Amino acid sequence: MHNFTIEKKKTNKSNLFTRACIVTALFDLLKAKDLEDITISEIVKRAGVSRMGFYRNYISKEDIIEQYVLDIFLDTIAEIEASQTLHFDIQDMLITTLCQFQKHSSDIKLLLDRKLDALLHSCYEKSFYYLYSQERPSRIREYSTRMFIGEIFNLEMAWVRNGMIETPEQLAKIYYRILKLRCQTEKN
Repeated sequence: MHNFTIEKKKTNKSNLFTRACIVTALFDLLKAKDLEDITISEIVKRAGVSRMGFYRNYISKEDIIEQYVLDIFLDTIAEIEASQTLHFDIQDMLITTLCQFQKHSSDIKLLLDRKLDALLHSCYEKSFYYLYSQERPSRIREYSTRMFIGEIFNLEMAWVRNGMIETPEQLAKIYYRILKLRCQTEKN
């Protein structure tokens, strides 16, 4: 069973501005050094906020990244819900997801360049479970969920590492073809 916790902070306009400054400061600092070499003092100084402002919004440097990734997931879900029609189309949902992801690809690439793959994957899992938490999922459902998260995470990371040559539409078609082939193989 998953035991992830993630807390979505309530935000007013002042907190939103503070959070944006902190995120920008962290990503600016990541361009020059590794996460473990960055201090909270450097972040608050670069962001122009107080330590109290930092700790009112985040508990750690990793929490900044977790909340940033969660915000990407929340934006993606909102966009999918806003564009939903009467039919469920996995390919359309994947295209929407990839388009959202593409908006943040330079930040994701920076995290990958800084060897933060494991933290990023953990953020994906925490965000997914935050959004889709279930009361007592079965073991099969748990494995299925973890496989899906890993698959989408690895697809997106490979896409970034390969320079995002394919459009979101092309990549969604590739993924959809792979799923169809897998289903056909399982039937045989």
